[in-house]
Amino acid sequence: MFSYKPLTSELAKAIQVPCNGPLVEIHLNDHSNLPVYGKGRKKAAYCVLNENYKHFAERIRNLTVYEDDLWVVTAPKCGTTWTQEMMWLLDHDLDYRTAADINLLQRSIFMEFSTLVPAIEEDTVSLVEQMSRPRHIKSHLPMALLPKQLWTVRPRIVYCARNPKDMVTSFYHHYRHLHQYTGSKEAFLEAILEDQMIFLPQIAHTLDFWALRSEPNILFIHYEQMKRDLASVLELASAFIGKSYTKQQLALLEEHLSFDVMKNNNSANNSALLDIVHTISKPEEPSDFRFMRKGQIGSHREEMSPEYIARLNAYIERNLNGSDFRFLE
Repeated sequence: MFSYKPLTSELAKAIQVPCNGPLVEIHLNDHSNLPVYGKGRKKAAYCVLNENYKHFAERIRNLTVYEDDLWVVTAPKCGTTWTQEMMWLLDHDLDYRTAADINLLQRSIFMEFSTLVPAIEEDTVSLVEQMSRPRHIKSHLPMALLPKQLWTVRPRIVYCARNPKDMVTSFYHHYRHLHQYTGSKEAFLEAILEDQMIFLPQIAHTLDFWALRSEPNILFIHYEQMKRDLASVLELASAFIGKSYTKQQLALLEEHLSFDVMKNNNSANNSALLDIVHTISKPEEPSDFRFMRKGQIGSHREEMSPEYIARLNAYIERNLNGSDFRFLE
């Protein structure tokens, strides 16, 4: 069902990290279970993952899906945690007490996390299988690697897109502090352009879901929308899951989801995830890195050279060629 291409270039070796292990391209060979849209079947995106994922690929592909599931799917560093907290609270009648008592890692499980970090004890795929319904599930996997029943059972799926320039900036800090990457920034940035970074390529990942944006079980939103007009996104998301809240209730939720509140909310800011990974990797020096770091639009201008931004712009345009989709700035 899947084919695997080890990434053996010097660049791929330079950006690999011990906690993940060697990287491979993973391709789905049989597209017969994928959605059909437009004038025919679009070849769904492959994904760069670690070798360990091979032990889980078919199990995830054959995972049982339920109609009352709610899936949050994004490329990495594209507002995933923000979207998870938003959708969990909207779907659970704004139950802030439970949200404070139970960590988001347990309320909305990162399905493939244990495939990414083989050293962790818990099997997160099993945790998803054992969750009480209705389940909230997070994934960074592209359409081709997600459970095939998503396209027949048709649960609710929320997809959040983000401009690649800001995603890359955020991902670099994430990869350095969470994955314990010690290589050069230049190698990391080059690997983005060469599609050799784990969980990427991002653009094909996004285009697959953009093509399904009109399906009634899919809500396609942008990180930049959430930053600029969260109130309208909350109304859109409420309607998507059939919930109705007063303007006052949504205003309180907007405050709860503000960056300054979220980054200090240990039940939803993924500080627990940092603790798990650091327990395994045992970094030599303590870090003040926060999973929710800046949460800004346009921060890439402060951290990338004009020359690299120009190359990344060309990469984005090349990969969007033929599509009506455009990332928001």
